[in-house]
Amino acid sequence: MRLWTIPFRLLGILALAILVSGAWLFRQQIIRLVRPPAAQVGAPEAEPRGVAGPSALARARDKVDSLHGWGADSVVLSSAEFAALVVDGLPQEARRHLDSVSLRLGDGRVTIAARLETAALPRDQLGPLAGALNPWEPVSATGVVLVTRPGLGEWRVDSLTLRGFTLPAEASRRLLGWALQGSERAVPLALPRGIAAVHIHPDGAALFREESR
Repeated sequence: MRLWTIPFRLLGILALAILVSGAWLFRQQIIRLVRPPAAQVGAPEAEPRGVAGPSALARARDKVDSLHGWGADSVVLSSAEFAALVVDGLPQEARRHLDSVSLRLGDGRVTIAARLETAALPRDQLGPLAGALNPWEPVSATGVVLVTRPGLGEWRVDSLTLRGFTLPAEASRRLLGWALQGSERAVPLALPRGIAAVHIHPDGAALFREESR
């Protein structure tokens, strides 16, 4: 080893030691820069979807029954409970054309995602999409749920997304109405007896009972 290279080697070792020490001292800051915080990894959606199912329907019915048993004026259903109630309230024929239904609550609106049997859609109204559809297609529809009179309501859709295409409001209502045994204006829903109003919020669907006379 040549003597004149020794100072440069010592400087290199010193610089490496400083880098290693700095990396250790500021390791937390470095980790945050290269990796998202743990709270963000796999974080759930701000407005999670609720999946309709038998257990969710049973919970929804129990809550509705409490309106009569406890004399409360309202109950709040989760997105899964309300999804189950909506599916249960659809005409029987309409339920045959839907699978894997989930629901997301918004401000006064609901978005329902499902697999829809495309045979229920009128081919002459689908245009170029008619020949490209599989027997079952994922769809997403958004609209408002209204109580028309105690025990009866309707889902007024203003947006339907199929195969990545979001249809205009009028076409959305017409297609989904035909597919789910509704009219061109809305899809009918049967609601539990005594329910006079539904208020939709992102954190729950509030059902209000009919006032006693």
